[in-house]
Amino acid sequence: MIIRSRAAVIELNSEAAKAVSSKVEGNKVKKTFAVVVLTWFAAACGGNSTPTGPSGQLSVTGTWAGTATDSSTSASAGTVMGQASMGGMTWPLTQSGSTVTGAMNFAGMAGRTPGSLSGTMSGEDMAFTMDMPVNSMMSSGCSARATGTAHFNGTSMTMTGTYTGTNSCTGAFTSGQMTMTRR
Repeated sequence: MIIRSRAAVIELNSEAAKAVSSKVEGNKVKKTFAVVVLTWFAAACGGNSTPTGPSGQLSVTGTWAGTATDSSTSASAGTVMGQASMGGMTWPLTQSGSTVTGAMNFAGMAGRTPGSLSGTMSGEDMAFTMDMPVNSMMSSGCSARATGTAHFNGTSMTMTGTYTGTNSCTGAFTSGQMTMTRR
């Protein structure tokens, strides 16, 4: 292209300057947008330390330890689910979706078959069943089953719950209360 006058050169330089300026402004907008989006993602992902599962539901997978008392506790200290000398309990739990499964180990039942726990999570609450099979307790031939509900606090990683049930040797137990903390 041949430029015939100084005015045309100035006009051409002016157009080039506008194009460069437009590109710079466009890049600034793109960078600003990228920073805003990344900041939003970081806030959405990193602002909560509560473990959650794939659906955003609280995950209770892990080892929980604590104590329990119920109407049979009045018979002697450490009596739980109608069995004396049970002591503190530990629940190693696994959660898949809303289904929770795990073992129930009691300090006073070392070396015995652990009990089992199964439950269903709904938000921070779980309906559960605890089973202690025959010969899992100190009293030979006895078994126990309890049902209850538990509430998990995702911030403090604690669980409180209530339960009732029946021991095949000693009968019904009621007013069960438990408190556990995630290790």
